[in-house]
Amino acid sequence: MLLSLYIGSALISQGLAGVHEDHWRAPPPMPARVHRTAPPDTAGPPDVIVFGYYASWAGELEDLAWERLTHVAVFNVDLNSDGTLSSESLWNRLAPTAVALAAPHGVRVHLSLTCFSDSVMNAVIASPSKRAVTVDALGRLVDAHGADGVSVDCEGMDPHLRDDFTAFVGEVQDRVDEVSVALPAVDWESSYDYAALSRVADQLFIMGYGYHWSGGNPGPVAPLFGEAPWSRWSLSWTVDDYLSKGADPARVVLGLPLYGRTWPTTNNDVPGVATGTGSSLLMTQGITLAATHGRHWDAGTRTPYTFASSTSQTWYDDTDSVREKVAWAVDAGLGGVGFWALNYEGNDPAFWAMMAEETVFPEVVDTGEPEDDDTGDGTPDAVTPAPEGEHEDDTPEDPEAVVEPEGTRTPFKDGCAAGAAPMGLWIGGLVVLWRRRDP
Repeated sequence: MLLSLYIGSALISQGLAGVHEDHWRAPPPMPARVHRTAPPDTAGPPDVIVFGYYASWAGELEDLAWERLTHVAVFNVDLNSDGTLSSESLWNRLAPTAVALAAPHGVRVHLSLTCFSDSVMNAVIASPSKRAVTVDALGRLVDAHGADGVSVDCEGMDPHLRDDFTAFVGEVQDRVDEVSVALPAVDWESSYDYAALSRVADQLFIMGYGYHWSGGNPGPVAPLFGEAPWSRWSLSWTVDDYLSKGADPARVVLGLPLYGRTWPTTNNDVPGVATGTGSSLLMTQGITLAATHGRHWDAGTRTPYTFASSTSQTWYDDTDSVREKVAWAVDAGLGGVGFWALNYEGNDPAFWAMMAEETVFPEVVDTGEPEDDDTGDGTPDAVTPAPEGEHEDDTPEDPEAVVEPEGTRTPFKDGCAAGAAPMGLWIGGLVVLWRRRDP
């Protein structure tokens, strides 16, 4: 298992398409547009970054949950070998609508610049004069529509371009208001300088998906933890890797998949053996398959999966598994979370209600009381007991269980965990609310 995963990721670094390129060249089938009427959203804006990629094949801009986002990157213009850009007409068509929809919610709109060609990156990133052509073109497109910045997505880059790439990102930053950079879950060749990029980019968007890829064996696309029988590579490993190499946690955005994969397999054994190439499916499609064939739960990686037949496996994420990963990222003190790609979740109001619960934090309530203890005896106030009720994590430990995790989870904040009882404390006339960590 370790060897097969390593080989797959190594092949990606040698030119096999990553998910962004894969979906760009062959978009996953999208269902007919469904208008979902969401209940009134009374939550405030997110207290952390919520960054989403919007791709033109994935539904309409009008369907995005704009009130639950902070950033939207419109995918994409592509880099040419002379530094010019292709697909400018796509941006010019989508940007006016995106900017208009974003404005009432204070959402920042980025133009997504992509380059998936090794030869083009070598031609442009290493050349200051060609980089200048690119920076000028990007600035012109952003300014033309009153957008906010650029998302730089150069994948599979050769390691000798490491410093030139950092310089390029800094040059884009000097031209526009804000820059985000899409970066790999595992940087096999140390092509990207996380510490230096933290100094020149506003967000480091970790593409936290593809841990099990289309050409490998089936398994979690975005495992939260790496445990036997899986490899050590996981979202938690990736974040540790970034931070250990100097990435600023406040600028790290943990990107999560709103898609899954189905692999043809020899049988339903987990871990399984693929008999062919895996194909992408939307999160909504994974949920539908599981509703028909049974939802199983991999407790180690916090990932659902299902068997549509005796010779296939589908690994995907749903609202519950995304909740755990979002809550983990917030609890880890990261700048926020993000998604590839918006509308893959089917505009589900329940999904975005979950996002409000996990990314909008309770406010400190000013009671107007004197700034001392309310007992007047000089001793600290007692902690208010939690209400009665069950607060243990009831996610099934049996990986074959088909019952979804139950219970309403609540936001992580200041080192406190979700799914716990509310607590209160009087401090200087303020009632501070938080969540007690489960034992």
